[in-house]
Amino acid sequence: MRVPGIANLSLAIRFPEKFTVWKHSENGKAKRSDRPTESLPYCGVRLPMFLTNPWRREELSHIVVTTFNEKGYREYGKKCIETFLACWPKDVSLVVYAEDVEIEEKDRRLLIFDHCKALPRLRDFREAHGDNPQANGWIPSRNGLVRDFRWDAVRFSNKVFAVADAVRRYHNMVDQLIWLDADTVTHRAIPKSFLDRIAPRGNQLATYLNRRIYPECGWVGYNLRHPAILTFIDRFEGAYSSGYFLTMKESHDSFVFWKVLQQMERDKEARFRRLGSRLTKTHVFINSVLGGYLDHLKGDRKAAGRSRRRDLKWHRREPWWQ
Repeated sequence: MRVPGIANLSLAIRFPEKFTVWKHSENGKAKRSDRPTESLPYCGVRLPMFLTNPWRREELSHIVVTTFNEKGYREYGKKCIETFLACWPKDVSLVVYAEDVEIEEKDRRLLIFDHCKALPRLRDFREAHGDNPQANGWIPSRNGLVRDFRWDAVRFSNKVFAVADAVRRYHNMVDQLIWLDADTVTHRAIPKSFLDRIAPRGNQLATYLNRRIYPECGWVGYNLRHPAILTFIDRFEGAYSSGYFLTMKESHDSFVFWKVLQQMERDKEARFRRLGSRLTKTHVFINSVLGGYLDHLKGDRKAAGRSRRRDLKWHRREPWWQ
């Protein structure tokens, strides 16, 4: 599509999950760019809402959940809280399941639960499997036992039991419960409309970061109004509390989440909304729409305080990435 008389024109067509942009240069050639982004220019003109957002829906309520221990708080959790309080909408609260740590930050939006008191099922799980090498990431090899995170169920069970408790606690009280890994930083103010737009709705039970392999579960948005949300959570948590995880190919939370999701999709119990890409299996978090506002400091990225430039699969314009 070309408009005569205009040399440089950016036309944006908004779809529910992504934008397609056609840029016309002076030589008349059109270049297509598909990328996740929250807003694009409309020739410098503010268009009426019914034109710019035809899928506009009612505003939703949101709550965010995370967990960490004393070491995690010092290494990354404190930064997660500070940037949350600075950049997230003022009517969104952060729930922290804190394990043996005193949180220094004080704010009405910060809700702290004692990890040990609030999660008795996690305590029972640890007592049952704390001394089991197979549940703690140790697997046999030709050279003896070697450590692999894919079988470290005890380590990742903190997230599973925390999100299960939070979903039951806030079920039908808010619209979306967002699980956010504590090793994330928010680098840009998040508008409420962004959270509304990517939230699961209707028969969508959750929004997650899909990729070529099992999902990246540093962010999962749960639809607390979905009729099967408690069924999902019971199965997710139950895979650990029952010991079923010991029979699975891998036992970390992302793999177990994926298997429960696949079962519910096959049985047509729920649908799931995807924010990632099946074309990548690496750092899908920052290459999704989330990267415009957050960075996930996976692994050794914690020491640097940010992800690496080479982690990006396409050019981002936000100041954080420059």
